[in-house]
Amino acid sequence: MYPIERYLMGLKALVQNRAYPKGSIAEGNDGYIQKWYIFSSRRRLIDTLNTKILDMRSLAQANRYVLLYSDKLSPYRQELLESERAIYGGIQISKRTEDKWLVEKFPIWLAK
Repeated sequence: MYPIERYLMGLKALVQNRAYPKGSIAEGNDGYIQKWYIFSSRRRLIDTLNTKILDMRSLAQANRYVLLYSDKLSPYRQELLESERAIYGGIQISKRTEDKWLVEKFPIWLAK
């Protein structure tokens, strides 16, 4: 479950009118920022939640950032680098080449 879904589930639990919990959430679109307004059953504003809609370039950059810097993926990155180093035998590989492998090959390798 995504964090936003967990957050909304918690807010829905706060709604006192359980007959229409979805009616307590309104959506507003302001350009690239999507705003969610959460109301109580007495029509008082409880909270607002902002989400940003990314273009394809920003989405690719965010995806690359997560793949390259997530601690949970560190063993997989090391495994890819070791397998690539094994292909080249005992040749010294530069840090720049390893970074290039991670950027270009890691997403495809991880998907497989």
